[in-house]
Amino acid sequence: MTKPTLFFKWLALAMLLLSPFSQAETALQLADRYMKAYTAMNYGELEQLYHYDAVFEDPTAGVQGNGQHLNGRKAIIDFLRQSQQGVAQIRFVESSHMVVGNWVVLTGDYHYLVSGPQFGLGPQPVWIVIHGITELKVSTGSGLILKHRDMLDYSSLPAQLQ
Repeated sequence: MTKPTLFFKWLALAMLLLSPFSQAETALQLADRYMKAYTAMNYGELEQLYHYDAVFEDPTAGVQGNGQHLNGRKAIIDFLRQSQQGVAQIRFVESSHMVVGNWVVLTGDYHYLVSGPQFGLGPQPVWIVIHGITELKVSTGSGLILKHRDMLDYSSLPAQLQ
């Protein structure tokens, strides 16, 4: 191989590695980063991840009289701070995911370590598990979350809180 040919191959490889396309976060990577901040209840990181006009929905919480449709980063962060009081830890155990364009759909179980007394139980913290689907509309160009919609099975809660 001649020196100019080798040089151009190395130059092409360097351009590919340094191009914005290769540096851009995929929809799944952005969703993963978001879910880590969400389950860590890292409100500072979440504030950086939500688009200023983001939407947060949990229509299935309506069965508990608490359905949510929030507009805007500030409203979402305020809601999460309030609703996660008494929650010591959140884990999301993913069973599957699907990426369709700028939508990432995650299925799995949310595990919440909650204050027993807050839920009318004994003094010890209690783990509750809620199965569901989380849909995230992402903007990989800006690295922001545009929409978070939960469809969770709250019907399992009463049996877990006895």
